[in-house]
Parts: sequence; structure tokens; C-alpha cells
Amino acid sequence: MNFILPSIFVALPTLGVVYDMPWLALFAGAVVFPILEYLTQSKVDPKDSKQESVTWVWGQHFPRLVMFFLIAQNVYLLLHAEQWTWFQIIALGLSMGYISGGIGITLGHELGHRRNGLDRFLARTHMISIDYSHYIIEHNRGHHRMAAIEGDPASARQEESLWHFLPRYYWGVFKGAMELAEKAQGRFNEVWLGAILSLVYLAIVVYWAGLQGFVLWLINLVVAQFLVGAVDYIEHWGLRRKQLDGKYERMGPEHTWDSSSWMSEALLFNLPRHAAHHMEPSLHCDDLYRSHQSPQMPTGYAGMILLAMLPPLFFKVMKPRLMQVQSQSLT
Repeated sequence: MNFILPSIFVALPTLGVVYDMPWLALFAGAVVFPILEYLTQSKVDPKDSKQESVTWVWGQHFPRLVMFFLIAQNVYLLLHAEQWTWFQIIALGLSMGYISGGIGITLGHELGHRRNGLDRFLARTHMISIDYSHYIIEHNRGHHRMAAIEGDPASARQEESLWHFLPRYYWGVFKGAMELAEKAQGRFNEVWLGAILSLVYLAIVVYWAGLQGFVLWLINLVVAQFLVGAVDYIEHWGLRRKQLDGKYERMGPEHTWDSSSWMSEALLFNLPRHAAHHMEPSLHCDDLYRSHQSPQMPTGYAGMILLAMLPPLFFKVMKPRLMQVQSQSLT
């Protein structure tokens, strides 16, 4: 099952083209998976640190193969954009964006943390294709050090809705990446290099597929970047590390929202086990574990993104959970 779900999901744009259903991946990501995630949510006892959880193992090569297929699929679809109607381009762009953001950035995040040169190359290639390569710079060198601290652009404040968070987030990630790149001694500014390569990628698409290729690229980019912003919003919303003697306390499982939906775990390469990733960033996705001391989301990532898009409902569901976390931290 752990191989089947991501394999099917990543191929849905191509299947949608073959069967004249360009909206297929969008429908799966925004409708089918949220429902199934909610129905398959596991019950977690935060006091039971020894509670067993499903172990998902993909090995070293499967994530690379999925990422390679995703990159190749996007290139093929973009370069053939001229043959589709505008309705097909819009529907396909939304579908590609769900794959580029859901699977692509998840794997870009995973492979970008690895030391293997091929893994890093694949991660940066995909991020360049959606003009978001500076995310890897800020995430790896900034967010992991600053998570759940007020100055971190990827840690949402308690009073922030998703729509108030996103402008601060995108600017903060770019600004943080620029500052980190400028501090790197003896290196060409990585942010500008990524931007130049993104423009080269776009120029090839426009030269080959014209206006349709540009629109398809743009929709794919916007949806993918929106999804990663929404994911960062829900992962640390309202959680803050305390200052002790002028220094922030160490990052703990209580500073990250986790999800116990096995479907979300299988689909997103254990991304919902996010606390373990922060506690031990060097762990591969295969080795991530559920942190039962972490506050729990009411559903998986696909459902939480939809919930975050409706701020009144999001606050109604999440504020009681946050208040419970805050009250526990005072005892």
C-alpha cells in the first residue's frame, strides 16, 4: 500500500490526459483523499509513548524514482500544452499543481535533506521548475533552527488565518533565503542562481508551447506554492517555544502538530510525522516515527489544508485543541 498510493497519485495528471479527465488529480487531492483521511484517522493517546504505529518503508530508490517521474511528467505536459483547450489547461494546471505541491515539494523536502548528490539534484530541479528553489535554503538552514519562534516566517501565529499568514510567509521565506545565501562565504548567491534557472526553464516552455505553456506553468506553480504554504501554516500554528533565561527552549514534540492518519502518512512519505523530523532532521522518511506527545490534528494533511482555507471553521476546530496544549504546558 505504501508504494501504491504515491505511485497512483503522482501519475494522475497523465492518466487524466489519457482518459480526458484533466481534473482527475485535483478531484483526488481535494475531495477523495480528505474524506478517506478522516475515515482512517487513528486514535492516539498522548500519554502512551509506546503506542505502536504503522511503519512505512520505501527504501532509498523509490522516492528518487517518483521524483524523476514527476519531473519528466511535468516537462512532457508543459511542452504539449498547445494541443489542449483552455478548459483542459486550467484543469490540468490545477491537477499538476496538486502533484507538484503534494508529492513534489514533499519529496523535494525529503531529498533536499539528504547528503546524496543525486537526491539534492532532483530536489533542486523540481523546486527550480516551480520557481521555489529558495525554499530549500531557508527551510534547511533557517526554519529548522527557528521553528516555533516568533521570528520564523513558517511558524503561524495563533491569531493568524491562513490568508493573513501567506503574504508574511512568502516574503519571509524569500528574505530569509537571501540573508542565508549572502552569509555563505565563497558562494554565488544561490537565490539568484535558482531564479535565473527558473527563467531559463520558463523560456524553454514558452518557446516550445507558447502562451498555453506559460499559463499551464503558472497555474502549476501557484497551486504548488500555495500547498506548501498551507502545510507550513498547519504544522506549527499557534505553538511557541518558551524563552528560558534569555534563550529559547529546545525544540520538542509539543511544538509541532502531527497527524495519525495512516493514509496521509503513506501518501506523503511520513510527512505527518513532522515532530520526529524536527527532533532528528537527519532521519530519512522511512525512519520517522509518530510522536505521541505532539498535539494531534483532527485529520490528515489534505483535509487540514481544506480546513485552513475556511478560517472560521479552522479556528472553531483547532482553538480548543490549542488551548488544551497551552494548559498542559503550564502544569
